[in-house]
Amino acid sequence: MNQTARIISIYAADTSGVCSALYEFGGMTVIHDASGCNSTYTTHDEPRWYDKKSMMFISGLTEKDAVMGNDDKFINDLIIAANELNPKFIALCASPLPAMIGTDLEAIAYAVENETGIPSFSVKTNGMNSYIYGIQNAFLELAKRFINAKSSSNSNIKSNIESTVIFDNKTSKIKVNILGMTPLDFPKKEYFNSLKSFIEDSGMILNACMGMETSLCEVENLADANVNLIVSSSGKPLGEYLYDKYNIPYVKGVPYGIGFAEKIKESLILSANKKTCIDATKDLREKGRVAILGESVLSASLASALLIDKGIKADVLETVGEGDFEILKDFDISCDDEKILEDTLKNFDTIIGDPLFKPICKGKNFIELPHEAFSGRCFTKNSPNLINTNISII
Repeated sequence: MNQTARIISIYAADTSGVCSALYEFGGMTVIHDASGCNSTYTTHDEPRWYDKKSMMFISGLTEKDAVMGNDDKFINDLIIAANELNPKFIALCASPLPAMIGTDLEAIAYAVENETGIPSFSVKTNGMNSYIYGIQNAFLELAKRFINAKSSSNSNIKSNIESTVIFDNKTSKIKVNILGMTPLDFPKKEYFNSLKSFIEDSGMILNACMGMETSLCEVENLADANVNLIVSSSGKPLGEYLYDKYNIPYVKGVPYGIGFAEKIKESLILSANKKTCIDATKDLREKGRVAILGESVLSASLASALLIDKGIKADVLETVGEGDFEILKDFDISCDDEKILEDTLKNFDTIIGDPLFKPICKGKNFIELPHEAFSGRCFTKNSPNLINTNISII
């Protein structure tokens, strides 16, 4: 049976992706689902739960409510909670059951906003997609709702006239947005600190980060940036939206290693000045006997860094869907089916991936690279920080 896992784990769902994306923005995120299901997200997919408060709730959908379509109860509960907690916004997302019975969350959000005056919106989910899909849609909805259209450096929305880059008025430095950064791909705060240091050490300014160590004010100022750095496929749709509407170009890639970090720096400067979008991994890949398992942008960046810094050739096996497959080379594959993945791995000598892939990699040289969205917090403490530093995992 396709897309069935009998041995390995599965990735965090789209509802977990929504919660992770919106965790730090001061809103109230509600999963429309049965009581108790919120624990899956809080205990397995969210390391910030223990040191940062956030308004993450479950609707407590009952069998009777589902059968009878009792949306009034859900709406009333939302209004009561909103009036008591006064969140900056209300975001609703659906688990499989409300998605299956056709609950109109967009209409419910409209009714709640009309009653409370608090910005409310729904995020497209059905509990059957991966975390990437949830994060992508959550970031897009948040940006469309809260970006300040009067932002200084890009107040001229994209037109047919090619514009020149406008740097920060005080420092004349390039202002950078980080897009697609959540603990599901970057579980430790040190990853954000390393990215911020990389940007500042490169002579640039961090304008906003979506969505770690951030706030709603940064969302409002997203259009102030000169260039976006997309560090995972979760940030790709937002990057495309900012380019299409505000003429802000983007660079795809994570500054792993020393040589590839320099490539990212050069790409950011070029992209900001030429208003062009760049895939930093392009032409930096060769087919090899090493396979990297995981999300596409992170994996392709690691493969590029290994080639530059170590001379090691690696293929990427994208194991989670809704990704960014078009950035990969012809010899890479998108493979979220366990049996096909197991057969494909027979062609490689060394595998780099989350430890939970080990059972289908018997007899191979396996190098552990934990992924929070796949194995939760089981191996987070073993996650190496590869950003702008010597690559030591291989």
